[in-house]
Amino acid sequence: MRQFTKLFIIIIAMVSASSYTDAQDFKISGTLLDSETKEALIGATIIEKGTTNGTVTDLEGNYQLMVSGSEAVLVFTYLGYSSKEVRVNNQSVINASLDIDFSELEEVVVMGYGSVRKSDLTGAVASVKGEDLLKVPNASPVQALQGKVSGLQVLSPSGDPGATPVVRLRGVTTLNNNNPLFVVDGVIIEKGVSDNSGSGTPLDFLNANDIESVEVLKDASATAIFGSRGSNGVIIITTKRGAQGAPRINFNAELGWQVVANKIDLMNGKEFGQYVNDIDLTEPGPYNVDQLSSTDWQDEIYNDYAPIQSYSFSFGGASEKVDYYFGLGYFGQEGILPKSGLERITTKINTNYEIAKNLDIGLSLSVALKEKQNSPGVVNTALRAWPIDAPYTTDPATGEQIFAEVQGGGNALAAIEYTNNVNKSIESVGNVFAQYAFLDGFSVKSSLQFSLGMSKNKSFTPEYFVAPLQQNETSDISQSYNDNSFVLWENTISYVKEIGVHRFNTVAGYTTQRVKSEFLSGSAQNLLRDGESFWYIDASDGDPLLQDVSNNASHSAIQSYLFRFNYSLMNKYLFTATYRRDGSSKFGPNNRYGVFPSLALGWNLSEEAFFPEVSFLGNVKLRASWGIVGNDKISYDAQFPQIDQSFGAVFGQNEQYVAGAAYATGGNPNLKWEETEQFDVGLNFDMFNGRLVSEMDYYVKTTNDILVNLEPIGYTGLGAFQQIVYNVASVENKGFEFSLNWQDDIGNFNYKLGFLGSTVKNTVLELGQDIGVDSLIVAGDLGNGQQVSRTAVGQPIGFFYGYDAIGVFQTQQQVDATPHLFGQTVGDLIYRDANEDGILDGDDRIMLGNSIPGLVYGFNTEVGYKGFRVGLDFQGQTGVDIYNGKQAVRFSLLNYETRFLDHWTPSNPSNENFRAVSGGTNYTPSNYFIEDGSYLRLRTVTLSYSFQQAVLNSVGAQSLKVYVRGTNLFTKTQFSGYSPDLGASSALDGVIDRGVYPITKVYSVGLNLTF
Repeated sequence: MRQFTKLFIIIIAMVSASSYTDAQDFKISGTLLDSETKEALIGATIIEKGTTNGTVTDLEGNYQLMVSGSEAVLVFTYLGYSSKEVRVNNQSVINASLDIDFSELEEVVVMGYGSVRKSDLTGAVASVKGEDLLKVPNASPVQALQGKVSGLQVLSPSGDPGATPVVRLRGVTTLNNNNPLFVVDGVIIEKGVSDNSGSGTPLDFLNANDIESVEVLKDASATAIFGSRGSNGVIIITTKRGAQGAPRINFNAELGWQVVANKIDLMNGKEFGQYVNDIDLTEPGPYNVDQLSSTDWQDEIYNDYAPIQSYSFSFGGASEKVDYYFGLGYFGQEGILPKSGLERITTKINTNYEIAKNLDIGLSLSVALKEKQNSPGVVNTALRAWPIDAPYTTDPATGEQIFAEVQGGGNALAAIEYTNNVNKSIESVGNVFAQYAFLDGFSVKSSLQFSLGMSKNKSFTPEYFVAPLQQNETSDISQSYNDNSFVLWENTISYVKEIGVHRFNTVAGYTTQRVKSEFLSGSAQNLLRDGESFWYIDASDGDPLLQDVSNNASHSAIQSYLFRFNYSLMNKYLFTATYRRDGSSKFGPNNRYGVFPSLALGWNLSEEAFFPEVSFLGNVKLRASWGIVGNDKISYDAQFPQIDQSFGAVFGQNEQYVAGAAYATGGNPNLKWEETEQFDVGLNFDMFNGRLVSEMDYYVKTTNDILVNLEPIGYTGLGAFQQIVYNVASVENKGFEFSLNWQDDIGNFNYKLGFLGSTVKNTVLELGQDIGVDSLIVAGDLGNGQQVSRTAVGQPIGFFYGYDAIGVFQTQQQVDATPHLFGQTVGDLIYRDANEDGILDGDDRIMLGNSIPGLVYGFNTEVGYKGFRVGLDFQGQTGVDIYNGKQAVRFSLLNYETRFLDHWTPSNPSNENFRAVSGGTNYTPSNYFIEDGSYLRLRTVTLSYSFQQAVLNSVGAQSLKVYVRGTNLFTKTQFSGYSPDLGASSALDGVIDRGVYPITKVYSVGLNLTF
């Protein structure tokens, strides 16, 4: 790390020195203004023509520049304005003003396979600037999108460094993988395409400092061009490129400290001893609670301050023939749990070169090197450990401190000590292309896109003994290797032309792709030595019965044809038509191809002559779209019957192991595409001269022919619990989205306000009725054999299911008079006889909660005065339930959360919390363990200062900003776990807190420097 920091310092010193190497003879100063409003143009560029010598204006529009002489020509440029050239002619003061260039003010929105003017946009598309992604210190830029886009939900199933965020756009669309499609500089990122959980953190190969903008495509009109991969929405990332003018050099650094954001309230030693005394058990027996010591296991395992740091360096520029951008970044995060952390080095190269008239070639390349220490799974161990047990004891033989036996789940510190698990990987994502423009408005483009990745994992556990239930009799080693490749060849032809009142933007193309991956793993036991240099399979004793190896691979391919037609008439009437035809090898010959069309209409109402000319109302646009997109995110081999080769047996006097095989599961050769049909109506408007901007959408999104695993009835040859994939389910999502943004300047004071929100109602319409299987999916395994979630027709996906607890039995007479489960007695929970048949059994279980939030929202504010700026970002959700699985799982006597202190006793007849017990019917799945997951979080607060031009000139810089930031500082919630911001990798499970790695508060300082 020190060497890496020194490298950046050396680079900055060299750049600073080089800025003074050109001899300058003539000093010019002045002010640059808007020609109409006479307001200062802040950050405008002034370049001495024909050189790289230049500067930028300060907060008052002032500048100073040393030029070569009186014959020099100054070029003034500013985004959205026409440039101007002025000859010096012995002038020492040159004041200038620029005119608005209305053609440049037509904002362009990046879409799939091209871009369109925002005024011509008919789809539901949200844009996020790259600078907004820098407000959250995190390995993945996706985390920074939380609370920035209406309809987009980014959840954190774990605070483990590099953990995969759960991303949902417009709800849960399918019973399979619900992740949206990510596209980076035209490269489709295929991660987690064959399972529910996904693999790898989306965009974890990217440094957020290299990102220019993010476009989130929501409706079918925007996503249909991606066909089979657009059903869950599309997120397009555009990275930075070099710009005309002097080369620009940037350095960014941020250093932070992490602490646990919230601890779980657990019983201390005395409280635990008293609770155990209240349990009617002979073991472990009554305690004298006044003599009990106490261990806070959370304090024992979590680091007090874990560092997190990020550094990036970039430079870029452009001439008439070539533009270039290079970025280098480092991200390092130590986990608050020892032996967990992430280090990553990223590089980014973007270049475009005009090799001949109208012929360009280009390259976009990202490379990331990562090393991740996988966290020891000791969170639950610490939560369950008896607080009356100390972590260490004294070895009577040596007198040394050793790990002590801990009841309840084991010694978490020992588990950390003996865990060694590291994953190393390299990933490369790139796009090589050539583009030729011909005739008038036509261009053809051919690009080869690729994503290549290799990773290896090594896990070593030594021989050790802590207790009979916490030991490893022989050391063991396991290693795995994984490589994957994605290659996509795209060929498109585009036509962009404006003829009078008609404007056309069309694209047609052919694409083909192939995805391949291979996995190899091996393991062995009883290593001859424990040293790290011997952590290899061959270092074991060679016993073949203690060695194992496995190897598998997967592959799939897609062939596609695409077409999109955008038309604008008189800037008023807008029309978009999209068509895509995909063929996937995941489906049989009869259903290989799917067709995905969309239509959209737009009306710029404010362009009409009858539109009222009122000062407070600006642009108004109405939009409507319909379309169908697809999903093929299942395993390639789901169409084939499979053989399970894991069977075997030992035969004969020599007890020889003989390998075996059996029919495992049936395939379905008639599988076909999932299809998501979506209807969207939207309204865009701005008011008060553009200070207030708003966008609203209402959508209905129905996914049909969902690919789902079901257990067939009466299917001969399959063992118990074997499943086959069918196209048998339908799911509907309905929702409303809105965003409101206000910004204004009052002299040197400026401010911004933003608020957004989205609602969703999820309903399963069909589930297996057509093929005669039970229309019910059971999931949500707590890890103890209990399953607490269901998916059924008429209900949301993954709803919670169990008994309705309505109180606590106070007397034996009440028990005798009330339907109850076998063994229940006074002090136990009362479960409602839901069907009122006088018997309490499985038929009385009902829907108890829904883990799909009814409202997801965010709001932000930013205030600036001269160089100072303060920004706050909030986000939250309401109408969501979480199942507290870590409370519900009781396989032995474990520690308890403080909720159980106020339990029922004869002297404390609680009607809320049951009597002191270590297991039994009170832990049956019920709403007793369901909690409100609503919350409001202060996501970030940032205080920054940008230095004045006089200071910048003294160091030869264009801009310098320093800041302090707090992340996850405050969360208002009733949820008792580490964080309510939990996500389920599988929608079928619902959101269950099984004991997760906690999220952290982060306090950080940083700087942004530009030369």
